[in-house]
Amino acid sequence: MPTDQQIFDKICELLRPYNVKNKPILKTSGIMSDLEVDSTAVFDLIMELEDHYDISVPMEVISDVKTVGELVAAIQELLAQ
Repeated sequence: MPTDQQIFDKICELLRPYNVKNKPILKTSGIMSDLEVDSTAVFDLIMELEDHYDISVPMEVISDVKTVGELVAAIQELLAQ
């Protein structure tokens, strides 16, 4: 099972093309608020993570996740199931 750091690194890699202002990506960064990633790009990001980790992220999890750290935790929780 991947570590939190490995999941964080993967999310950062996938976020890079959407982070047009090249803001630093921290676990506390708001995906939409701080990094200014739009909702369409968030869905693309989630689909890429689902493919990479072979998981399915429920819609309610997507709507609850606001920060990069919350997304790491959500992926980790889904992988543990």
